[in-house]
Amino acid sequence: MNDGIRFSELLDYNAQETARWKEWFAKHPDALALPCDIARATTVAELLFHIFAVELNFAHLVRGRPKPDFKALPRATPEELFAIHENATRMTREFLLQSETISWAEPVSVGFRDIKATRRKMLAQAMLHSVHHRAQLAALLRQRGYEDGWVHDILMSNALE
Repeated sequence: MNDGIRFSELLDYNAQETARWKEWFAKHPDALALPCDIARATTVAELLFHIFAVELNFAHLVRGRPKPDFKALPRATPEELFAIHENATRMTREFLLQSETISWAEPVSVGFRDIKATRRKMLAQAMLHSVHHRAQLAALLRQRGYEDGWVHDILMSNALE
């Protein structure tokens, strides 16, 4: 059975949306310092770090690598922040290219509590986590008077074409 959607397509959508945010923050760098109370962040920059660190964490987990050292990740500039996402996306793409030889159904420890999940579920979590927090980010910025200027729906992207 073919369910009609591949993780590589969702990854494309995630990367396109994040690229738009990267461009947007290049024009509005002051917005990174705005107060934010989403996902225990205190600023918008911290929320972006949270989003990208989770992507990187799951990119490591599905590949069987140890968790990244989050404290060592450079994040002082927008370029450094978005580089975390770009690295996670690259690693996830590499995983997807070799995924024929990997068990998607084997539960793997996610590294906290006693939670285990399949690689399939971890990739879904990583991508949906990013979508959820970007939606919260867009709402927060609109409430603070910032307009992003594009529709975020997958329908309006060129993913899945």
